[in-house]
Amino acid sequence: MKLFFILMFLFIIIAPFIYFQHYFHSINKLTKMIFSFLSLLTLFVTLIKIYFHPNSPFFFILTLILQYYMLSLFVSMILLIIYQFICRCLHKQVIQKISIILIVISISFVSIGYITHFHKVKEPYQITIHKESSLDYLHIAFVSDMHLGSGTYLNDVKNFVDAMNKNDYDLVCFGGDLFDETTPKEMIPEALALLSQIDSRYGMYAVNGNHEHYAQFLDQQAYKKNNIHLLSENYVCVNGLFNIVGREDVSAKSHITYQQVIQNMDTSLPTIVLDHNPKRYQEVMSESDLQLSGHTHAGQAFPLSLATAPLYDNDYGLLLKNNFSLIVTSGYGSWGFPVRFMTQCEFVDIMVTFSKK
Repeated sequence: MKLFFILMFLFIIIAPFIYFQHYFHSINKLTKMIFSFLSLLTLFVTLIKIYFHPNSPFFFILTLILQYYMLSLFVSMILLIIYQFICRCLHKQVIQKISIILIVISISFVSIGYITHFHKVKEPYQITIHKESSLDYLHIAFVSDMHLGSGTYLNDVKNFVDAMNKNDYDLVCFGGDLFDETTPKEMIPEALALLSQIDSRYGMYAVNGNHEHYAQFLDQQAYKKNNIHLLSENYVCVNGLFNIVGREDVSAKSHITYQQVIQNMDTSLPTIVLDHNPKRYQEVMSESDLQLSGHTHAGQAFPLSLATAPLYDNDYGLLLKNNFSLIVTSGYGSWGFPVRFMTQCEFVDIMVTFSKK
């Protein structure tokens, strides 16, 4: 995964550098030197981030600025290549003014993406679990895909904690990918300590995502120390009121079946499944009532969002089948770049009511 990460960033940095050196060959020497310096600095900082994961607010801000520069150039390159191709097909001359307009559009696109990433929203759902319960309702907060280090920093965690405590939740659930390959190791205990300040009536529960496996951040004791129950192919019955089942991410390639996980579980109780990836929801439908998932980011940025929809029965939002509900969140953070376009960074607010079939 690290090799893919490096190759992706190398391509995004080097390809625009080569392209613009050729496309604007007539620009003056000083401008070329500045362009070369910024590209080399971006490459250097990116490699430091991938290999050493510095835990510094200054480095975090520097990375955000350079990623903005990098992504603006890359998007500009894509639009200009498309424009040149269309001109060639129509036997038209490339007009320099239009090229400049396309660059401005690219910068605007990335700017909107950055603003959207840093604007976190609460996405509400109301669902009914068709089982009897002594509870009148269950107020759940669900968050997934924070990707700490990839454009999400400790201040975002503090804001999240404030939002949780302000809304008075019965239950807080984490759907994986809190951390990824770029998360500084020193940031992990700091983030978990902040999350431990969340007050919820029935506690906090979490599962691993694929990126925790890629980065090998799988320490159950670190979660337990901060009052978060990390579930890995097991379940808990909370105060005899409802079950929470935690599945290991599909990237772990666990051979444990869902039936084995819930052996001896009282399935007459309302049952909530946490599974980072929503793809295998059909395996749990007959014995559970609600599954909470993330992973997809809803595509993160258009037009990539067009690619996720065909891969999943539900890549975002609420899917109802018989008496089963699947909620997939687009995530609280972003992977790779802190950019969202026509998707949002969110946490999910779920009000669950109960009624007998």
